Amino acid sequence: MGYAIMQKELVVPALEQLKRAFAVLPTLTELDAQTVANDAFGIVMRGLELDQATLLQEALLVERVETLIVDEFNLPALPTAKIVRRVEFLTDHLKVYDSMKREAEVPWRDIMFIAAGLVRVRETHRVRELETVGGTRTKEELTGHLLLDLFLNGGTTRYSITAEDFSFEHLGARLSDDLATNFVLLIQQLAQHASHAGQNRGAFMACQQPPELFPYPSKQTFNEELTWMLWRIAQIR
Repeated sequence: MGYAIMQKELVVPALEQLKRAFAVLPTLTELDAQTVANDAFGIVMRGLELDQATLLQEALLVERVETLIVDEFNLPALPTAKIVRRVEFLTDHLKVYDSMKREAEVPWRDIMFIAAGLVRVRETHRVRELETVGGTRTKEELTGHLLLDLFLNGGTTRYSITAEDFSFEHLGARLSDDLATNFVLLIQQLAQHASHAGQNRGAFMACQQPPELFPYPSKQTFNEELTWMLWRIAQIR
């Protein structure tokens, strides 16, 4: 059975804090500390034995990094995403459309939190070999995608938007030729209509003046933060 170390707040610990704390476990290295410093999005570490988790939690507390130990079995699972291609903003609800133009109504009061970000996704492409006629090879690249998720009350329903596959026609006269600008406007609209909803760091930064696109180094780190938020909301409630 594995245990996870969960941060109480979404504040990335300093590298030196992590290095000193990780020294209590011989299985952890400075490279592990560097990885966590780069990729800590609420969950410091998974897959620990209880005694290891306890030692690490105590060491982190000495470094003023407050955490909790959680049985990984009890961490919330991310629900399967319902893909959204277009939306309409109405007084009482958001109307969403999938790729088949099927619609669903999402009452504003039901939106629990909004998550967004510029997420780097590892993708595999086929490229032609110039040296060989008709030959191909595969190439892996990290590509940034503008992703947006809406989680409804209870955490069991999730609507997902990928900016490059989404129609921003609802923006009307505000529609821009710049995809990032349209994406930020969408986030801001959602935050205004569902002002009670929580926000991840990406959504929060998009709603600041001036707005920023918060980068996530991988889809895993984006999902880790979503898991942390679902867990944290459950703790508060």
